[in-house]
Amino acid sequence: MDAPILADFVRCGPTDRLLEIGTGCGIIALILFRKRRFQSLLALEIQPELAALANRNIRLNRAARRLAIRAGDARDPALLAGQAPFDVVFANPPYRSLGRGKLNPDTQKAIARHELRLTPPELMGVAQARLRPDGRLFLVHLPERVPELVKIAGDFGFELRQRRLVFSRPESPAPKLALLRFERGPAGAEVLPPLYIYSDEKQYSTEFELMISSTH
Repeated sequence: MDAPILADFVRCGPTDRLLEIGTGCGIIALILFRKRRFQSLLALEIQPELAALANRNIRLNRAARRLAIRAGDARDPALLAGQAPFDVVFANPPYRSLGRGKLNPDTQKAIARHELRLTPPELMGVAQARLRPDGRLFLVHLPERVPELVKIAGDFGFELRQRRLVFSRPESPAPKLALLRFERGPAGAEVLPPLYIYSDEKQYSTEFELMISSTH
């Protein structure tokens, strides 16, 4: 559910240039291609196999006129050398720091789930270097790590501007995910209404249905 939720949370305009850090198979970029207006989107992927899969998915969806995939490490300044600053950076980064939770024996899954190749400070550093002064950074992450992320973001000049918690159901005691929007400038976070994935045991909520709809 992370991909459609984050894609829905990202805000951009027709002249905006977008950068995704860690695209995986390219799913979020493709959702944005179908549902948002923007000038271009460059998606980075550190794992060559996933970058190749993302490129294939973009070709199959005939999205290459606005989407591009680049294989490499986002932390490497040479990867984006000569690129103008971006209006929007977004990421669905690894949720677990090393030492927390069991490390998956599959290297591809381990890199996606644990901070083996990208830590929060490194992510914020890339965003700081690549965003325009008035640019926006959008993330989806674990609710329990929000205070840590806000502190790290502050070290790089970003302030939390919007937060939205994601719950399985209205009666769920704790959120599953947090959507975060960071910008430079004075602090002041807007707390958006919660998002519920299900309205009951078996039925998606109307809002989530719209998020996963191909026509919304």
